[in-house]
Amino acid sequence: MTRRFSLTSAHGYADLGRQYRDFYAAIGTCRGGGVEGVRVYDLRPGTGVGSVTVHELLHGVTLTLYDLTFHDELILDFDLAGDYFELEYCVDGLMRLEERATGATVFGANELSISHSRASAGRLVRPAGQRYRGVSIAARREAVTVFFGSLGAAAWEDSVEGMPAELRDAHYLGRQAPPELAAAFADLFTCALPARFRALYLESKVMEILARIVAGTEPPRGPVRPPMAEYEIERIRRVPELLMENLHEQHTGESLARALGMTPKRLNEGFKQLYGDTVFNHHRNACLRRASLLLVETDLSVAAVALRCGYSSPSNFCHAFKKHYGRTPRQYRAGRAVAGVREAVS
Repeated sequence: MTRRFSLTSAHGYADLGRQYRDFYAAIGTCRGGGVEGVRVYDLRPGTGVGSVTVHELLHGVTLTLYDLTFHDELILDFDLAGDYFELEYCVDGLMRLEERATGATVFGANELSISHSRASAGRLVRPAGQRYRGVSIAARREAVTVFFGSLGAAAWEDSVEGMPAELRDAHYLGRQAPPELAAAFADLFTCALPARFRALYLESKVMEILARIVAGTEPPRGPVRPPMAEYEIERIRRVPELLMENLHEQHTGESLARALGMTPKRLNEGFKQLYGDTVFNHHRNACLRRASLLLVETDLSVAAVALRCGYSSPSNFCHAFKKHYGRTPRQYRAGRAVAGVREAVS
């Protein structure tokens, strides 16, 4: 069974906001977020499990946090004017994004999509049984300018909107976020401030995220590598999933290149172009992100978490985790538990 909804900005941004509220009300039950400007929708038992949390921020910017799993496939058709602005970041899970002019993609973990500055139409497909955790930042395009402060909105126009068409399309369909940007999005889920101060914190994180996106478009120093062919991009995009599916295999650059039908040099150069990091640094960071979620969301022992994240030695795992997060796995788990208690009290 497939459930289908549609959104259009043909009647203005305010009406689009109403359509979003109707959509969330159709799939979930609304409860107060404990403070004005916050709505939490718990999915109805017949629809799925999880929730959608909506924060109304400065100048009508909407920050939405998704943590949900649908029982049945859900399709959301959209037809949006050029003045609609949205960033979507996937923490974990996947969905299918199809846009008439740009193309289609499977939008997955640690990918960021930046909407075009033109009208767009297509659909989002959320598969049944697939948990999705993500962040959306949406607004009228002109409302976002306030978040650029003294830098001015021209910084966005000169960087993101000034990209060549092919690269701009790639940013719409989803590009891997560097570690610092991924961490900024993750912080949106773990704010432990009292509820009445939370909007100020979230607004500051939106500003940080926009600054990091703009900074990340600065042209690289040094010689420019030749562009990759489409088949090379498709093969390289398989690498993160291939490594995560075979965590306990001893992969090398040569073995991966052989499996993909590429030379090690082309694989390494192409991966750095797409993901901004080396293959194995990127993989290690992905494993540690998975570990951080397991520590917070399960009662698994540290040794069990280590094993599920590709570490055969708990001591090696603890050393890598502390180096990455600045705390041991037990300290990280305890800190998140305290933050959860504070949030519940506030």
